[in-house]
Amino acid sequence: MGSRRRSFTTFTLAAFILGCVALAHAYTLQYTDGTAALRIKWPTTTIKVALSSSLNSPPSNIKHGSDVLGAVRRALARWSEAANIQFVEVSSDALSVSPSGQGDHVSLITIADTPENRAVFDNADRTGRTRVFYDPLTGAIAEADVVINPATQFSTDGTSETYDLEATFTHEIGHFLGLEHSSEAGSAMQPRQGINGLYEQAALSPRTLSDDDHTGARALYGPREGFGNIGGRVSDAEGAVASGAHVWAEDIKTGKVVAGSASLPDGSYRIESLPPGEYRLVADRAGETHAQLKVNAGETALHDVTIGGGAATLNPQVFGSNGQLSTVAVPVSRSRRYTIFVGGAGVDQVPSAGISVASPFIKVKPASLTLQSGVNYEHPIISFDVEVGADAPLGDYSILLQSRTGEYAYLPGALTVDSASGEQSPDGRAGGAAFTAQALSLFNVLLTAPPAL
Repeated sequence: MGSRRRSFTTFTLAAFILGCVALAHAYTLQYTDGTAALRIKWPTTTIKVALSSSLNSPPSNIKHGSDVLGAVRRALARWSEAANIQFVEVSSDALSVSPSGQGDHVSLITIADTPENRAVFDNADRTGRTRVFYDPLTGAIAEADVVINPATQFSTDGTSETYDLEATFTHEIGHFLGLEHSSEAGSAMQPRQGINGLYEQAALSPRTLSDDDHTGARALYGPREGFGNIGGRVSDAEGAVASGAHVWAEDIKTGKVVAGSASLPDGSYRIESLPPGEYRLVADRAGETHAQLKVNAGETALHDVTIGGGAATLNPQVFGSNGQLSTVAVPVSRSRRYTIFVGGAGVDQVPSAGISVASPFIKVKPASLTLQSGVNYEHPIISFDVEVGADAPLGDYSILLQSRTGEYAYLPGALTVDSASGEQSPDGRAGGAAFTAQALSLFNVLLTAPPAL
């Protein structure tokens, strides 16, 4: 067991955006009501998308020379492949999204700086919004409009202190199709977007769809042939129904996060459209390995989940690298070593043997565990080193913490091995002399019933 070391470097931690987003769960679908009987989705797999003329004449908040149309089309193409959807592009002179409750049945993607578009955003802390018009009786989407915040700076080349426009489009088109936010940190549908420069890298990873994103798309639009499901009910230690519990599946062989779900008001959960294979079923506060299940094509593997009761004393809230903390997945490259930081209640009660990544491709170095000191943050911060194998599969991996009292806590998808990951320092180690907080923008989706036809 490695020894704990305490850092005497003085750190500073600036304020960063974490609140104001409803709790999300790995791929979450949108429903017409709390019964989850009807999913909000397009009634056809051919969807007409109107590209606003503003995409050809970007406003000043988008860096000159940015590949705006290319960013939109690449984002559409990713979801088209994942969701079995055909997007039919048309041009439109329209600049503004439809007002709430007054849809025009034209699904518009726009970046125009108009008063109507500015009014969609309650502040500058959101990079984009999608307004979805649907029939509450059937769940069928009739119109979806995507707008980029005119008050936020964007680029498509990774320029520092701007947001990546293509990553924003990728996220919003997921809403356009009917997906909600995901708590899987490496998912394109996670509710926060890091600015270019976070972890001293260009924030390009969210352009790429994660396994969780692909599974959510299949759950809505198929294909279903050749895939299986996991389902069951979640209850607490007293047997009471547990609503809103996060349950997710990790591939046994690789350790990658594949998909997850949230339990419904009746406690039921269902993770759909999983490739056949062996999975580790994990739930918040349910232990390190809750169950190992085999999923067969065309079948549902059933397993009920029991989660712990009482208040959690181990609650990691932020993580990061290169002296920066956030809730955005840390992009890591193969054959490199990184120093990872985790902050939150009770993390100082985690011993060196209590940190792990359930993957043969990512190794935690127990002796590197360090408790940071002098940090202007309300909770303790620890750091530890991880080594990424040369053959690590692309995808997202969770960090598991276990305190001395045996309490578990997860950071689902906190590390992402991605082809878009940037280069680190020459020795392959990530560090930093001071904590800073890069801006994090909050995504949002607006749902409304359509006007009468």
